[in-house]
Amino acid sequence: MTSRSVPEYRVTLPKELVADLAWQAAGLPEWRLGNDGMLSPETAARYHGVLAGMPRLAEFTTTCHQLLSAPEGEGFVVLELAGLLDAADSEEAGLRAVTALLSLIATPLRAFDRGPLWQPLSTNLAIDPMHIDVVNSTLPPDYIAQLCVRPNLRGQGHSLTSQVRRAVDRLGYADAELLTHPRYVDGSFFELTGVGEEWQPFPILDGLPPSEGFVRFTTTMLADADPADPYIKAARALERELIIGQRRFPLGRGDLLIANQHLCCHGREALGGGQEDVPEDERLLLQIFLRGQMRHAATPEVVA
Repeated sequence: MTSRSVPEYRVTLPKELVADLAWQAAGLPEWRLGNDGMLSPETAARYHGVLAGMPRLAEFTTTCHQLLSAPEGEGFVVLELAGLLDAADSEEAGLRAVTALLSLIATPLRAFDRGPLWQPLSTNLAIDPMHIDVVNSTLPPDYIAQLCVRPNLRGQGHSLTSQVRRAVDRLGYADAELLTHPRYVDGSFFELTGVGEEWQPFPILDGLPPSEGFVRFTTTMLADADPADPYIKAARALERELIIGQRRFPLGRGDLLIANQHLCCHGREALGGGQEDVPEDERLLLQIFLRGQMRHAATPEVVA
């Protein structure tokens, strides 16, 4: 019998770690946030204290960091956490355990003042186009993470990722140069914390190295734009390269997609037919933002 090949971006939580973390989950404190929207240092310290010494934890976090941050990599990872959610005493305890794990990778951030730390994603039957989140800010979240608590019963809606830096490298010089100009606008900006200041219009390429800067791309900014505009043509060229390098995969129960927004765009295919008959509470995808390290939200130098 031929064994199934596990994609290199999927990481299974070690069984020893699942058992220990599920046992400790009920005792993990509820998260508290600071005025900057990030998980408070006190809560993070308590999480780290509970996790300290758990078997194979260092190996697990090292693997995650390598997959997320290696410049030659894809910039994302899918953690298989179904065993942890199933072993936890409650859905709430399981979510705290996932949050504690994430706090070892980066600091959880609530960017939207009126939303919870873990934001339920609304059900959009159409495609969720390729993008990075909070694209119109000087300091977008370093990472996004999406946890599938209850998968879509009718299937479809595969997740999409694309390594955006490689896509930029495949562009011609003329298109890449146009993307450095602040000519792009997307959405509104209000009641946000921890993401710097509003930046509109913004450039797609901010001139910073990948560890610090972003490729501020979202398909939605192109929807009503003049297709003959050379700046829009350059953005469409980038979109084509993103599609060429695109990965697609389903998220099952307990799958946690983490994407490094410095390296990776993400999106979702359209959901399958018959979704209107599926009760809203039968599917649940939660999203959280993460800040990799403290940064000053200064606007980079850009071409006018």
